[in-house]
Amino acid sequence: MGIYFRDPKVQNTIYQAIGPFYGYFQLIWITLLVITGALLLNKNSLYSQFLIPEFYSTLLAKYLVTKIILVLIIIVATVKHMRVSLKAHGRKRTKKEKVISRASSLLIFILNFVVVWQAIEISKQL
Repeated sequence: MGIYFRDPKVQNTIYQAIGPFYGYFQLIWITLLVITGALLLNKNSLYSQFLIPEFYSTLLAKYLVTKIILVLIIIVATVKHMRVSLKAHGRKRTKKEKVISRASSLLIFILNFVVVWQAIEISKQL
């Protein structure tokens, strides 16, 4: 939301107010993403498939492995983003902190769309 305002003071006020709030919800959504993913793997009896080498040559496996890797990247980027954001909360961020925070935020945003696309492709394979 803060990017829509050009005034740095307004941006800072918005980031200070909604940043931590959004960050805690992000943790909830990531947890739900992992739980629902694990439940869907179980529901479709896919855990055992990961033990069969031939499974990895299927399109379904390629989508699943890609999605799992993307989710792991999202988790790492979220942890990095939150560490930088919480460390700098209440004070002016350094240039390095701004770059890391914004880059990780953008990466998380884009990868979430890719994960949804992967989920759609996986559903076509089931």
